Amino acid sequence: MSQAANNLRGFLARVQSLKRRGEEDALGLEFQEIRAQAGAFHKESDFTTEVGGSPENLKKNRYKDILPYDQTRVPVTFLSEEEGSDYINASFIKGTDPGRGYIATQGPLPHTIQDFWRMVWQYQVKVIVMACREVEHGKRKCERYWPLDDATTPAQFGPFTISKLEKNRVNAEVIYRKLRVTFREESRDISHFQYVAWPDRGIPDSYSCFLEMIQLVPQYQRESRVPLCVHCSAGCGRTGVICMVEYIQSLLQRQRVPADFSIFNAVLQMRRQRPSAVQTQEQYEFLYHAVTEMFDKELQTSRCYENLKEDKSPLYDDATSVLSALRQLPPQRKKPPARLPIGAEYPPLCAPEQRPGQMPAMSANETYAVVQKKRPVAPETRPQTVQYDNVPTHVPTHVPTPAPLDQLYSTVTHKGNRASSANAISSNYTLAGAPGPAETASVTYAQVPMPSRTGNRSVRSRTKALRVFPGLVGTLCCFMPGNLD
Repeated sequence: MSQAANNLRGFLARVQSLKRRGEEDALGLEFQEIRAQAGAFHKESDFTTEVGGSPENLKKNRYKDILPYDQTRVPVTFLSEEEGSDYINASFIKGTDPGRGYIATQGPLPHTIQDFWRMVWQYQVKVIVMACREVEHGKRKCERYWPLDDATTPAQFGPFTISKLEKNRVNAEVIYRKLRVTFREESRDISHFQYVAWPDRGIPDSYSCFLEMIQLVPQYQRESRVPLCVHCSAGCGRTGVICMVEYIQSLLQRQRVPADFSIFNAVLQMRRQRPSAVQTQEQYEFLYHAVTEMFDKELQTSRCYENLKEDKSPLYDDATSVLSALRQLPPQRKKPPARLPIGAEYPPLCAPEQRPGQMPAMSANETYAVVQKKRPVAPETRPQTVQYDNVPTHVPTHVPTPAPLDQLYSTVTHKGNRASSANAISSNYTLAGAPGPAETASVTYAQVPMPSRTGNRSVRSRTKALRVFPGLVGTLCCFMPGNLD
């Protein structure tokens, strides 16, 4: 068994042990300890917020209590001489590799949209993940920084021209847009994912839709060493969860999950870079469950974590080896983690790479609707057959054999097939993982043969008569009806 698989099983075993001991509030205690340790950061000289708290920059903060640390804030020097400031409420968060990190930022205000696009342009951002709606519960959470859906012209924000090239649904809770940003004579394409079913200070109703979005992001980010831009309204709670899950997914793909992996330590380290990252206990518990589901799915489906011993026999046939392996794993947490180095520099950013193939465009609902944490249960409806764009159409392989041509009533002209007026039901969702046109298989409908009516007494009597009197065939054909149903 590989060490990488051992590490995943060790984490899952520690989570299960919490449930067996009945420690239902264990995650709550962990989160309270994170809050207590993070609250002490503000008293240390290594964590200051002087730039964001200065009088000239206070108006650029959506919330006065969420300010980026001076040591990890994102300076926007592009066109700063014209704007008069390099400040934006955004923080760098380290990723799995140098340069492959995150920009966690607040949702733009009306007067900071241009600063937002300056930042995106300077750091050559390729993917933006938005974890909120523009309006939630009647309150403005983020300004729209792209064109309206029905707009016929691009949106202009200072020297930046923003065009919407595509818009479609990834699933019921995620909208994908392809935006084109033009500055003077240069244009760049940006992938924009918006999660529209995540209430403020709450959690999504579905793990599957959320994890599907997380799995798609690296396909558009690719291996380029540019930061992934993530924002919600304040840029801390929902933003922190997305950054953490994407970070753990990157560790998982590289088989770099350590034996002593701890979500507690990971969140605490992130809070040293962005204040209030993973803001509520409910979000912290959601993070635990999402990571547990990721690890469990990886162990079941990935070839890299093959469930075999060295002699290729099933692992679970030998329970002793499992227990001994788990006993060798270190406990989840013995002491607070070491503080991350402050002021680490990010390497130069490379030129943007080409995004994967285009995705088929289709309309989506307006995103100004009020977020409701619990969606109403849809009424039961009759089952329907849904044809998804990414599933090939079934082609029938068996066609009924037509009736023999020499039957008694072969001279009767029967009705032709009537074309079906029912329209095929198609899904409103387009899979965004592997962009490309959907394949549609053709279906050939055979002529339906006339049913045999051998059970009718009159037919049998006519047949008997014809055998006795062959000369009556012509006469009977003359009196035969023109259509039999």
